[in-house]
Amino acid sequence: MIQTNRFWKFVFFTLIAALIVSCGVLFFFWQTLSEQEKVTVIMIAKDHSLILISFVFICIAVAFTGLEIIFLTYIKPLKKISAEAAMIYSSNPSHRLAITGNKDIKNLSSVINDFAEMFENLNKNITEQILIARKETEKERNLLASIMTELPQGVIICNRSGRILLFNSLAKELFTQKAHSKRAEYFIGLGRSIFHIIDKDLIVHAVKEIEERLSHDKQTMASYFITPIYTGRLISIETIPVLDHHHLMTGFILTFQDVSDDIDRYENIDQTLLSYKKSLDTLLLQKETVIHDLINHTNNNDSCTHQLCTEILSEESKRINEKYLQMSRFILDSTLNKLPLTTLTLDHFLTTIQNRVKVENGLDIKVLNDDTDIQILADTYSFTIAFVFLIVNLSELTAQKKFDLEISQSNGEILFDIKWDNISISKHQIENMITKKIRALPSFGYVLKQNRSEFEIISDNHQTCSQVRIKAKAQLKSAFIKKKRPAVITASRPEFYDFNLFDIKDENLDLLEVNLKDLIYTAFDTETTGLNPEGGDEIISIGAVRIVHNRIVYQDIFEELIDPKRDIPIESYRIHGINYEMLRGKPDINNMLPIFKNYTYDTVLLGHNIAFDMKMLKVKERTTHIKFSNPVLDTLLLSAILHPIHEQHDMENIAKRLGVNIIGRHTALGDAIATAEIFMKLLPILNSNGILTLNDAIKASKKTYYARLKY
Repeated sequence: MIQTNRFWKFVFFTLIAALIVSCGVLFFFWQTLSEQEKVTVIMIAKDHSLILISFVFICIAVAFTGLEIIFLTYIKPLKKISAEAAMIYSSNPSHRLAITGNKDIKNLSSVINDFAEMFENLNKNITEQILIARKETEKERNLLASIMTELPQGVIICNRSGRILLFNSLAKELFTQKAHSKRAEYFIGLGRSIFHIIDKDLIVHAVKEIEERLSHDKQTMASYFITPIYTGRLISIETIPVLDHHHLMTGFILTFQDVSDDIDRYENIDQTLLSYKKSLDTLLLQKETVIHDLINHTNNNDSCTHQLCTEILSEESKRINEKYLQMSRFILDSTLNKLPLTTLTLDHFLTTIQNRVKVENGLDIKVLNDDTDIQILADTYSFTIAFVFLIVNLSELTAQKKFDLEISQSNGEILFDIKWDNISISKHQIENMITKKIRALPSFGYVLKQNRSEFEIISDNHQTCSQVRIKAKAQLKSAFIKKKRPAVITASRPEFYDFNLFDIKDENLDLLEVNLKDLIYTAFDTETTGLNPEGGDEIISIGAVRIVHNRIVYQDIFEELIDPKRDIPIESYRIHGINYEMLRGKPDINNMLPIFKNYTYDTVLLGHNIAFDMKMLKVKERTTHIKFSNPVLDTLLLSAILHPIHEQHDMENIAKRLGVNIIGRHTALGDAIATAEIFMKLLPILNSNGILTLNDAIKASKKTYYARLKY
């Protein structure tokens, strides 16, 4: 719009200058006339005023017509040639000039079209050569993709800041609820943060553990932990570092295995063994009672016989109990051999606990009988968190700030006795603590079971206690201890594995100053009941697709119908084809917007005439309390910036100019994908016009005429 008006601005100022000069000449001529001549001129003007006025208007009309012809014949065609020629080499080589104008302009258009034909053919030849050159590499990449898909474990590869760079189908299946696979609230996709689906503390702990091992040049680099995920499953996660040629950590690989069935199996076996133990104890007690009664009946005076029988029963009872304990340990250890338990040095473990409760909660733990050579078998993170959780909860119940922790060993177990002074607390309160959840982990009691530990309340009576105990396993064999996972070193990988996945800029940079090609976008569109957001019109469909590092990720889409709780006007139905029967029983906007908010997290929102869609989201802030504060770009405004000579900036005309085929027009997802494809065509044109960063694009957008439109 601005560039088109420059010609008329020039004409306007030229006419003003000519008028000023003419008025100056007439004034000078008037001053040279005598009084009689001036009277004569005035009389002639009065007598022929209509003719003079008509002459002035005819001159203006002739001048305007001549200027309009010049503008349409020379100026406007040249501007169109400039804009559309740039479009040919930057976005759409198939585009051809269809310029009307004088003969010279048409000849120029024909020459440019000939060059465009040559340019397109050259582009095709280069593309064919590139495709041939990549053919072998593509085979290797497809083979890698097939292997990744068929792996028995889920795999996610992340860069140092936790951005997902690669994942296989099993990983996506693990993190997708079967009942809502098309609208999982925890989205997994390229460029997304892994911390949205796995608790950040767990991964940070694993990375710190790996970095500590790297600093000590240890062979075993991998770190393991177990965590529940939102689908309700328990997964075992192995973290393997990816190192550059300087042996610095540039990313990490997460491998996932669902261990829910293993844990359930352990629970069932544990309960079965406990039930068997109770039955065995009852049977021995009954046997002992019967024998005692028989001895007392037959020979009440034979004390030797009575004592001998008692000793035999006692020895048999001990032998059966020991055999039971051996059997139960063997069965439970065999059942849980898939759990990622590692050997921890007790001294380091206790120091970690003391530091955490001191720094985070202001509590003191005095360790007694500390043997620094003792080692325990546990998951570092969860076992540490469980101890901290226990101390903090005991402090809340007792109002104590200091606790004693006594360490001892018994039968291959390490006993942690936690004691406090001056006050006894209800056993019932401590028992309730066992079922409490710990952050992203399961309950306190469940975490101890995962670490093959037990919790006991030490008490002299049935109501209160002033001591609790945790029994942990010491130096037990585990399948995981023998594993020595080395780090993955990027320089050592075969060439066809090197996809430069880790060369992503630091995400801590200001988004406004990031290059447009390096940003992550959510291109979205809405279908509504009407065009009046403030007047009660509702969103009935949201569709979106992501653009990650200059590539549209067609697999990472969002498409949902929404129940508006009102009728659909026939005028709106004729546009998008959605009726209320299709929406009945679908989630309402209050349930859907939080999910869509999660989908768009940490991205730039992209739309066509997005002001309307943002207004629809804005009016829902009052009821949903969901606010979209993402940066926003509009393809309508961007098109108006780059092609001001064109009068039409609707989606169809922009797509036609840029060579984009729209599939599914007036469906939310179809329009979202078309918006994404249009934006990808506009990107190189933006760059060639000096619009390189998000800040550049936003500033330029505000200067267009269309930016004044309000909803």
